[in-house]
Amino acid sequence: MSMWKKIQHFRDLYPVVLPWVKSSRKVTSDENKPKSLSSGLFQVKTNTPDSAEWILEALAGGVLTVNKQGKVLYINHSAQQMIGSTAKKAVGKPVGEILDLEDSQGNALAPKIMELHRSHPQHLLQFGRVKLNPHEGDSCFVELHTSFLQDKDKTLVFIFRDVQTDRRVINELYQQASHDALTGLMNRRSFEEYLEQAVNNEAGELRTHVLVSIDLDRFKTVNDSCGHQAGDELLKQASHIFQKAVRQSDKVARLGGDEFAIFLEGCEVEKARRIMDGVLVELKNHQFSWEERVFSISASIGLVEFLPSSALSVKTLFSDADKACYTAKALGRGQTFAHINADDSYHVEQRRTDWGKLLDLAMENDRFILFVQPIVDLQATNDTYQHYEVLLRLPFRKHLLSPGSFLPAADRLDMMGRIDRWIIRRVLMTAAENKFHDPQGIRTRFMINLSSQAVQDPDLFGFIEVQMKEFGTDPVLFCFEVSESVAIANFMQTKRLMMALDALGCHLALDNFGSGFSSLNYVRELPLAYLKIDGNFVHNLVTNAVDAAMIKAVHEVGQVMQLKTIAELVEDSETMSQLRTIGVDYAQGFHCGKPFPFLRLCESGIADSR
Repeated sequence: MSMWKKIQHFRDLYPVVLPWVKSSRKVTSDENKPKSLSSGLFQVKTNTPDSAEWILEALAGGVLTVNKQGKVLYINHSAQQMIGSTAKKAVGKPVGEILDLEDSQGNALAPKIMELHRSHPQHLLQFGRVKLNPHEGDSCFVELHTSFLQDKDKTLVFIFRDVQTDRRVINELYQQASHDALTGLMNRRSFEEYLEQAVNNEAGELRTHVLVSIDLDRFKTVNDSCGHQAGDELLKQASHIFQKAVRQSDKVARLGGDEFAIFLEGCEVEKARRIMDGVLVELKNHQFSWEERVFSISASIGLVEFLPSSALSVKTLFSDADKACYTAKALGRGQTFAHINADDSYHVEQRRTDWGKLLDLAMENDRFILFVQPIVDLQATNDTYQHYEVLLRLPFRKHLLSPGSFLPAADRLDMMGRIDRWIIRRVLMTAAENKFHDPQGIRTRFMINLSSQAVQDPDLFGFIEVQMKEFGTDPVLFCFEVSESVAIANFMQTKRLMMALDALGCHLALDNFGSGFSSLNYVRELPLAYLKIDGNFVHNLVTNAVDAAMIKAVHEVGQVMQLKTIAELVEDSETMSQLRTIGVDYAQGFHCGKPFPFLRLCESGIADSR
């Protein structure tokens, strides 16, 4: 076809092709049935015929025309590539030989289209998803449009676009728009959009979240002394450490330069601190080398805990997290600092008084709400007990606060001992009023945490003994947990209390075990029944061989001492499977079962462990 004939041909094609190309409309159906879209055609003229061939070849799809006898008149470059044929071979041949299209039943589609257009020449037809079999290479699915031109020869036009390629291009464009090109992490814009949704999401049970701000401490030294290429490599290695340290549900972003941010979903500030302290250890143990030079790296980390609220702004959250990060840097770098939410218009003493009144009223009027979280048996040992850990929530201004929101204030105000007593009495009373069992005779054991203040209270055992006698409860149904750090810091008081509770018939557990192996010297002196493995090891179990080895070591210690082991923070099936392989006895975490109100357990008599 001569250049002038191509120009004339394009002038006729232009009204059909242009609206389709410009619209980029979404295919609404994958069915192969044609849809009548329009009975008229755009009448568009162009005054630049010399650019016609370039425009036609640049179209995002293939264009092929045939005459009323079904012979190919024209095929553009995109169509030639998709079909696997040249214009020289295609022009003059029957369209069925050149364009092999199939419907969902595998029937040839080109003859069907010719027949449909002979019956309805005024219609533009759309086929959402049809199969194109090229002369060479693999088949693909295309979006197909067909129409007659308004010319004397009634030329039929086929316009088709590779659906899979479009989807891949869209995904690539989204990836480029939402992720940092260097590290592959979320970029600032996409991270802020995600955080905005989390901040304004007040639906369902309200959970606390933590925003983390991270600043690499020695990035400028590496960048200035070794060049930008070395700086880029350091950023990539650091981002890999951050991603490994957090859970799958958490979001990690590079905000720019050496600034990173992490969104820890459904996380309390103390748990976030443990996770980020683990990051600091990983950074400290990671030696960055470049051209025979070795650098030690560290980071300053700021945390801010928040509850979703429409009154909260993302800008304020970032500001508070940045302040905490700057404070960590000012205190000597290589550490974590948590921002304390406070209204500057209040004095510190006033804030304490407010929390004191709020917590006093919660105890006096039984406003606290007890939750329980299931602990599941990993080894199918036909255990005669179903275990639940008792958790605390505080209703506040139509929200349900998690312990991380109010227990730090309670500890500061020396109210933890009283709160522990409230929990113990409420759990014993509820257990006495509800006989928790199922037809198979499975009994329910409740695990109750004891704070440092409770452990140091010389009258606590007497209180527990009196309560058990008052309600007539069986001591074997209760297990009291003391964290490893509290036990070591108050060893003699812990041992005295545990020995008394063990003699009464209660069970004992050491919580967060493994965070300091110096405690191994003390464990054998305590009458324990359970070791709860520190969640910092558990949430990296699948990706970190060292953490896996630590968990295995803790479990072996438990086996030698005839103690049951419980893994905390189990949040995916892979972790649970690996824990089962190691031999850990029990698992606790969101994957095993989310916390739910104690009253629901009472209503059902016994709750499903999932």
